[in-house]
Amino acid sequence: MSTYLPEDLVLKILSRLPPKSLLRFRSVCKSWLSLIGTPNYVSKNLLNHSILTTTAAHQLLLVKRTAASIPRTDTCSFLSYQTLSSASQTPRILPIQSLHGLTIVGSCNGLLCLFDYLAGGEIFVWNPATSELNALPGASRVETVSFGFDHKRNEFKVVRIRYVMNREMPIPRLIWGLPAFRLDLVAEVYRLRSGGSWRKLAVDGEVPDSNTPNSRSRWAYANGVCFWWTSLHMEHEKIIAFDVSKEVFRTTPLPDASVLGRRSDVRSLTVLNESVAMLVVRNESKWEGKSFDLWVLLEFGVKESWTQLLRIEALPGLEWPLGFWKNGELFMENREGQLVYYDPFTKTVTKVEVDENYINSVKESLQVLPYTPTSHSIHGGRG
Repeated sequence: MSTYLPEDLVLKILSRLPPKSLLRFRSVCKSWLSLIGTPNYVSKNLLNHSILTTTAAHQLLLVKRTAASIPRTDTCSFLSYQTLSSASQTPRILPIQSLHGLTIVGSCNGLLCLFDYLAGGEIFVWNPATSELNALPGASRVETVSFGFDHKRNEFKVVRIRYVMNREMPIPRLIWGLPAFRLDLVAEVYRLRSGGSWRKLAVDGEVPDSNTPNSRSRWAYANGVCFWWTSLHMEHEKIIAFDVSKEVFRTTPLPDASVLGRRSDVRSLTVLNESVAMLVVRNESKWEGKSFDLWVLLEFGVKESWTQLLRIEALPGLEWPLGFWKNGELFMENREGQLVYYDPFTKTVTKVEVDENYINSVKESLQVLPYTPTSHSIHGGRG
């Protein structure tokens, strides 16, 4: 004798499952497949809802941009996460001025990690709520920086990848009459509570690196793990993960190029409900604009778990994806350097009112990050 569960009960059960399990349960029967749906934007199905709807309780959105002045001045504006209304009268000016502008390479528990790649790898940790600033000991040839929180030790950590000269292994040739030395990659971690100095990490195998300057598109952070994208030699594209507590690296490959698209397309990392996600940005034509594919990695280390969740067709005037809002809306920078968001369900673009100084901002300097103020000290962890 067969037993059938009411549809409302099935929906209640399925709604509690993570996206990875939902994908597997689609094969149970046709009725379950129709309830769960497929990863596309034809309808607001259960699978899309479970991946795109943000469950984290963020208080604010932080909008960072760089003024077109020399030296550069970086400012942060704060918006209500729920309504996008302005939460501050005037923008906050970042406490460091740079000739080229700073990049926020980490936002974690109310603290920001700032990196000046072109100034030789200067790194700062800043608490906007208390104005506390910590300049970390500098070094040259820094390529990659990430920032996260160690829940086991109750402290913040910064990890950096940089090149160091190997004086024990000179290259058998001379440059201007002097011996040339090989540059080796090393991984180092800095504990903010302990302070002091950078500590070299023991790495099993080669040190993973992005092989490109840090930018707003190549890093992400979720649940104690830092992520970045590597394109070393272009034939070995991978996502790198650094566990902040265990201080170990892991890697996972990207989907095959045959389905991912052209290698000339730009990859942009983000996070959707604790899952790593990647936006593939395609230049269609000068008149058509850019299109966007969203891929979600449901199980780290499993190449087959990459799922293409959506494709946004060419949108004239939109230049760069900046991250997702609470119900799947995608923040973008438009051709004029303004902040907008695109709703894939209604296919509409809405401008976000931040302040009136966009005209003096450097294009491609916008960053949008979830942010909740904290009074905790940079050095003291979280109480």
